[in-house]
Amino acid sequence: MPHRKPGHFATLLRVRKRVEELKAQALAATRGKIYAARNQRAAIAEEQKETLMRAGALLRETFDASDVRRYYQFERHLARLAVRKDAEIRSLERTATGQRKELEEAVKGRRVAEKLEDRTKAAYEDFVRKEEQKLVDELASGRGRGAAFADGAKGARQAQRTGTRPIRGK
Repeated sequence: MPHRKPGHFATLLRVRKRVEELKAQALAATRGKIYAARNQRAAIAEEQKETLMRAGALLRETFDASDVRRYYQFERHLARLAVRKDAEIRSLERTATGQRKELEEAVKGRRVAEKLEDRTKAAYEDFVRKEEQKLVDELASGRGRGAAFADGAKGARQAQRTGTRPIRGK
């Protein structure tokens, strides 16, 4: 495997990065929904408070039982909405927790792919360096492919002057 070029991990890494981006976007969308739901819950609580204040003021000023009953019915309706909104917030928070775990797994997967790519690249570079060193050693000893030239450096200089490549021995 070290003689294989390291580019074959690029697709895997792109896929892992894309998966990570998608999971991050999903988590961000869920967090946005949680934020909106909390704002709606706060608005409902504020409306409940105002309704109770109006009902109390109506009781003090004029006692009209049907109007007071309507205010309290509306307040109970708001209380039910608040309970539903709290349940929605808890559900969204559970979803966000799951999405956060999925995102962490995606990040780990990306990091593993990056490390694999780096290790493969390093192994390939090490392989190439060793192969080059073998060739240099063979040329220096006069036994290898460059045996046609007794002096490898002299052959290289000659090739540069003439614009040709040195002839390699078998």
